[in-house]
Amino acid sequence: MKVQIITVLLSLVATAAIAAPSQAIYTKILQQGVPQDALERTVRFMDDHAGRSFQQSTYQCSKWPVGSIKPCEESDRSPSTQVVTLERPETIVIIDYSQPSTNRRFYLINMRTGDVIRYYVSHGKGTGNSNWATRFSNIKDSKQTSLGFYLTGDFYYGSYGKTLRMYGLQSSNDQAFNRDIVLHGAWYVGEDFINSKNPKTGQPFGRLGVSWGCPALSLSIATKLIPVLEKGSLIYHYHKDLMEAAMSGTEVSVTEPARRK
Repeated sequence: MKVQIITVLLSLVATAAIAAPSQAIYTKILQQGVPQDALERTVRFMDDHAGRSFQQSTYQCSKWPVGSIKPCEESDRSPSTQVVTLERPETIVIIDYSQPSTNRRFYLINMRTGDVIRYYVSHGKGTGNSNWATRFSNIKDSKQTSLGFYLTGDFYYGSYGKTLRMYGLQSSNDQAFNRDIVLHGAWYVGEDFINSKNPKTGQPFGRLGVSWGCPALSLSIATKLIPVLEKGSLIYHYHKDLMEAAMSGTEVSVTEPARRK
């Protein structure tokens, strides 16, 4: 196995190392709607793992220069590893997949100031071809979203423009690189899609479109946020009912709220 050691450096703008948030900052973040359990888990994860290096299962493409992070066909891949290091970033993201896609469930959080901005974000087709995310796993080709903490890396230009590599830091998402789970923009994310008509039913979709497992933002928002988030930001894919079960890496699921008895 070819071993390639790469340490993800911190972006001075987006991910300058900071101390743990003060109580005032913590309270300010919660007052802007960030789920308390998700924030507590995020702060605890950074407290426990700041400065830690994580070895990642990745691949190298024979058609690209050594060190390229751009995807390629399976036939062009050879196994590789990378090492990424988590510091205490200034900018973090919590995506609350307990919420429907019609909610702005992507929370962009500045841990220094406590400011929060919310955006629409998609989930994977295998996670639910509806308004709700109900099935998650770390399984290749499942088109499912993987729960857990991710560290951002560099970006490359893909089908949707700037695309941000993410490295899964837990057993629930440590195949993120091999599955090409990345942050990108997409035409099917935003109010225009939610309100557009489904050609099969003639009724509004009433939801965002779905990805192949990636968190997708609108194209315009992705263009703005990827330079902010690259190289060392922490992104948390969260579901209030499934975080412990998801650590198995196998499929975990919940029932859509509208169908619960």
